[in-house]
Parts: sequence; C-alpha cells; structure tokens
Amino acid sequence: MNALAIDYSNSKNNHSMHLPITVFKKPTNSKEYAKLQKVLDSLIDEVRGDEKHPLALVMQIIGENLEQYDDEHHPPIGSGISDVDLIKHLMTSSGLRQKDLTDIFGSQGNVSKFLNGQRPLSKKQILGLKNFFKISADFFVDSFSLTA
Repeated sequence: MNALAIDYSNSKNNHSMHLPITVFKKPTNSKEYAKLQKVLDSLIDEVRGDEKHPLALVMQIIGENLEQYDDEHHPPIGSGISDVDLIKHLMTSSGLRQKDLTDIFGSQGNVSKFLNGQRPLSKKQILGLKNFFKISADFFVDSFSLTA
C-alpha cells in the first residue's frame, strides 16, 4: 500500500517535490520541527511569494504549525520578567537611582514601594516610564488590567 503524498513537478525550472502527507502533522519534538523546517525552506524557495502557487497552502500550513510549536515551547523574549525586574534593569543600565524616577511616581517613597513589590503601576506611571525609557507600553500590559 502506498502512503499518501503530494507530488509536484515544475517543468519550467525542472523542480520536483515529493511531500508525504505527514508534512501536515504538527511537530511534537525538535527533530520533527527541524525536518519540517527543511521542508518549509524548500517550499519557500519554490513558491517565492506567489500566493496562487499550488504549494502555497502547504507552505502556509507547515509555517503555522511550526509557529504554534515555537509559541508552545519557546516563550517570547521578555516573558516571565516582572515590571519591577524590568525597571530595575533599566535603572541599572542607565545609571539611575530611585530619586531619578520621582517625577514619574510622585515621590521617592512611591518609587521604593514599587521597586519592593508593594505597589503596582498606574496608567500614568506606565505612560511616564514608556516616555522616560523610550520603550513600548506593551512591556507593562500584564501588570495592568484593562478592565480596571
């Protein structure tokens, strides 16, 4: 019995591909991921941005499966870092002290309470930190409930 597969041949450039139906399976480990990444690279070389190419959908499905695996197994950069740790890092790397943030927090005592984990950030403080450090407010999304 023959396994299901997609056979593709392009007579213009003499390229051909034999893709077993298993390329649609989501990877469950790094070995499967690496194998599918090679298949995706070959598809990208063949399809070259042509959305109407017969293999464009195959490329899209494999790409989405690899992206899902990445999301599940490799957290985004910066995830798991608290607001306090982020601000402490920014302060250290910029050579700042608590008193340098009093305009944002209202007082040095408020800065201290935040850095000790005793007080969450307000919307106004997030905006102030965003502008002061020239970073995205997205870094603080987890700390502030949008329903508050």
